[in-house]
Amino acid sequence: MIERIEEALGRLLSDPSAAVREAAAGAMDRTRAKRSVEEFRSRIRGGTVEEKLRAIYAAAELGGPEGVSLLLQALSDRDAEIRGAAVRALSPFPSPGVIKSLWEMLPREGGVVLGNLLETLGASGRRELAPHVEKFLDHPEPEVRAKAVTAYSRLCDGPGWEKILSRTGDPNESVRAAVAEAMGGWTSSPRS
Repeated sequence: MIERIEEALGRLLSDPSAAVREAAAGAMDRTRAKRSVEEFRSRIRGGTVEEKLRAIYAAAELGGPEGVSLLLQALSDRDAEIRGAAVRALSPFPSPGVIKSLWEMLPREGGVVLGNLLETLGASGRRELAPHVEKFLDHPEPEVRAKAVTAYSRLCDGPGWEKILSRTGDPNESVRAAVAEAMGGWTSSPRS
């Protein structure tokens, strides 16, 4: 079937309409990428850092079940840079399985990876995660506290904002900047 799809897309690449040609080009790229899933998988398993990062970015662009499975695989890499990139790349895919995998990483991560986890969990908009993110508002690492403020502001309501406001006196400027940004996003209506 994939050969027939590629053949049809090949014809659409010559369509008189620019919109059709553009859509066909994007679809052709994604279709070819799907053929390369196993190649990306082997890069994530044993490639250099650069190859792994390229595979992560390609998987994010690919999306769908194939891309998400590659990104989930990258979460177990021993290199924090790879795990952190995979976490950020998963942000547009907040399915229950992805959220569960990210949430399970929280206790064993630190630094940039932990910050990326909090940022991605906050971007999911899943309010049930607010109590878990709240725990990181007092984290010893300023970068993690700043990401926790941003994430928590996206998940909390009413009383939660008091916890964000109380961070205006944080000794770290990046945390205070995150608080200021969060306050700019406040709305009086309940978040859905």
